[in-house]
Amino acid sequence: MYFAYFYPIGLDLPRRRQPWLSMLLIGSILAVFVWQRWFADRLPVHPWDLVFFVGGGRPWTAASALLLHAGWLHLAGNLVYLGVFLPALEDRLGRAGILLLFLVTGIAGNLAHGIAAWQGWLGQSGLGILGASGAISGLLGFALVRIPYARVAVAYWVLAPLQGQNRAGRCRLPLPAAVMAWLLLQVVQASLAGESASLVSYPAHLGGFGLGLVLAMGLGGARDARAEGCLLRARRYLAGGEGLAAAGAYADYLALQPGDLAAAAEQARALVMGGVAERAAAAYRDVFRRATAAGRWDLALATLAEGRRGGGGLGLDVDELAAAARESERAGDQDLALCLYMDLVQQGRAHPASDRAWVRLLLLLHADPARQAEARVWLARARQSLPAGAWRDYLEQTFRQPPDDRAQSAPDTRPQPAAPRA
Repeated sequence: MYFAYFYPIGLDLPRRRQPWLSMLLIGSILAVFVWQRWFADRLPVHPWDLVFFVGGGRPWTAASALLLHAGWLHLAGNLVYLGVFLPALEDRLGRAGILLLFLVTGIAGNLAHGIAAWQGWLGQSGLGILGASGAISGLLGFALVRIPYARVAVAYWVLAPLQGQNRAGRCRLPLPAAVMAWLLLQVVQASLAGESASLVSYPAHLGGFGLGLVLAMGLGGARDARAEGCLLRARRYLAGGEGLAAAGAYADYLALQPGDLAAAAEQARALVMGGVAERAAAAYRDVFRRATAAGRWDLALATLAEGRRGGGGLGLDVDELAAAARESERAGDQDLALCLYMDLVQQGRAHPASDRAWVRLLLLLHADPARQAEARVWLARARQSLPAGAWRDYLEQTFRQPPDDRAQSAPDTRPQPAAPRA
């Protein structure tokens, strides 16, 4: 005599959003079980009317039966699987996608049971079906293709009294190993079901699993899995300080998902960590330009600030620096704006944006009481560098007196030169 039980209790995948649909499905199954168990007479429909029987004349029961369970053990076992796999797949498919996957594979599993019951296979002639096992099997089939890089925490119990074996514990397995062990167990138990008079519907398990597998392959799950596997590997390398290994994994990911600008910025960070300054600057510059082209100034400015911290300038031209400085001011990041204006004026190029940058730089410095000495230094440099014209006249007029003296003097009522718009 030999018994082996194992249940998944967790996945090592980061969660990117709250799994509201998963919680709603699990809550619905619990609510239906409470009604089924204690309040069945409170509604005009009886739980038995929702069980799926082949040839029963109520085809919608192939879906309603997914919410019913035969007892506490049946319910608990199914909820464990749902709690592990539903949130992970909802994170990748979205709420509508995971709901459709649950219903379609669950109904397919129940129909597979109906065929087996109709044909009298596995000793289940005439038996109805209830429970979410077909849908759970579909989730496992889909997960095998979509998230094969995950690791499953498994709780197990092996009991073989005649051999003196009684072991229980937990371990971590690659998801393909865990799913294939489950599938092997279904096949073995299905082959013995006719002799053991088992009431477990293995046709529903195998039917749901098969459809989940087919759907995942048909919807590009393998390609998405390769991309996400590369991204997770890259982030593990990055967290471990392995910059060049992370950069290589990011390159593999971006070859599959070139539009992910956040991952491209992370690749630039990995290159900085790997000590490849020129490649890092080029990567930051590329992300900055693509983000600005897409109107993503939040990402563009964050990339620019990070690139400066990682090793200085990104090799942006005057117009790009000027646009970034203006957007920094609009975003309220005065420190970044000051740095960018300083970069502009220190280039020493004759350009309208550089002239404007002198004025904005001095206005921002003079607005900060703690930077008055620095403002005077830059004002002296501006008088030497700024060419004659409206901008220089404006600076001379505005900063003719030190800030404290200007604050105490009477207003100057003489005609003023027109100030260029800053």
